[in-house]
Amino acid sequence: MLLHYKIIEERFSDNKVLEMIVAHHRNKHEHKQCISRAKSRFNGRLGEMGKTIGINDEPVLQLLLSNHRAFSAYDLAEVLSKIEKRIQPIQIYRSLEKLMALGAVHRLSTKNRFVACYEDGNCTAGQFLICDKCDSVQEIDSKLLDKEIQDLAQKNNFSISRKSVEVQGLCNNCKQI
Repeated sequence: MLLHYKIIEERFSDNKVLEMIVAHHRNKHEHKQCISRAKSRFNGRLGEMGKTIGINDEPVLQLLLSNHRAFSAYDLAEVLSKIEKRIQPIQIYRSLEKLMALGAVHRLSTKNRFVACYEDGNCTAGQFLICDKCDSVQEIDSKLLDKEIQDLAQKNNFSISRKSVEVQGLCNNCKQI
């Protein structure tokens, strides 16, 4: 994981905000618990579904799990190409599709970026707080918000196929800059 931080810092060295987030996660946040929970959930899903992980899927998931930041497929391809052999964005998109189907990754539609899922159990919330400055993402699970969406859909005779609530703003670290 330290290698991922080093490469992320190199890739975004001119971005002081991202460096602060990397430092925050390295020093203050018990991120190992997030990673452990996400990997355990993911491995359980793999077993339940009788699926295997592809050669590019593991590094993509590892990088997404390295912090609570959203990455574009091109960011992932660039960083992973520095770690391993050259990898094309199309290969990243294939891995992301598979990881999303397995519930390990979420796509943030407003940013066209991807983030690892750290929630326990079967994650269905699709509710996110996204920082406009540093691209950090906090997944939230508001039962009240979920119920309100369900009620409004029912009231309007609307059938929901996918729910995603993406709230953009500034995280606490970026507000203090």
